[in-house]
Amino acid sequence: MHGSIAYSAHTFDYTAQFSDRATMAITVFPDGAIRVIAPEETSQEEIEQRLRKRARWLIRQLLHFEQFRPRAPERRYVGGETHLYLGRQYRLKLHKGLVEEVKLKGAFIHVTSPAHRDPKTVKRLVTAWYREKGKARIAERFAIISARFEKTLGRAPPLIIRSMPRRWGSWSRSGRISLNPDLIRAPTLCIDYVILHELTHLIHPHHGPAFYDVLETLMPDWRDRKTCLERILS
Repeated sequence: MHGSIAYSAHTFDYTAQFSDRATMAITVFPDGAIRVIAPEETSQEEIEQRLRKRARWLIRQLLHFEQFRPRAPERRYVGGETHLYLGRQYRLKLHKGLVEEVKLKGAFIHVTSPAHRDPKTVKRLVTAWYREKGKARIAERFAIISARFEKTLGRAPPLIIRSMPRRWGSWSRSGRISLNPDLIRAPTLCIDYVILHELTHLIHPHHGPAFYDVLETLMPDWRDRKTCLERILS
């Protein structure tokens, strides 16, 4: 069983399993997963009540593991540096030229500029290129996946593509979906997962069993895609 609880500004997703044990056990794993093992007759309400009581402990555990997670190295925007695009690594190749442009060719992201040795210039050009590619690719995938929801929602929901410091996607109760253009760094299968996740929220706002039933039906491997996204873009 899957579920979600809210506590203060935090949301905790969890999985629950049932056994013949007499007491409930809550475990937080290094990847941030929360698992509950409960007696057979325990209701979801009882599980979530216990999780809320342990919310401060959950936060402490999650913060503890967070400090050990790998972080992507800070980008320096110099020649030879690797950057992700659709899940693959490409190296920056810098060229001096009169016209500023960025092109993907072979195993390289080619950046041309009169100031090709200036990291700030290279960063500006590469960031704009990512944003342009991200908007196009995400809109394309959104059109394909949202078509599955047209019968349920009546129409394709409005899409907003905007940078978000800590989120890959979000939804609003007015029916709008926001997606982060930086998703272009991840494989298409991960982009599709984020889109489907946010679209499902328009039907089931909370991470309850009904929400996960839709995910399971439309994307049986959603857990693998979620893990892939977290691993690549950690």
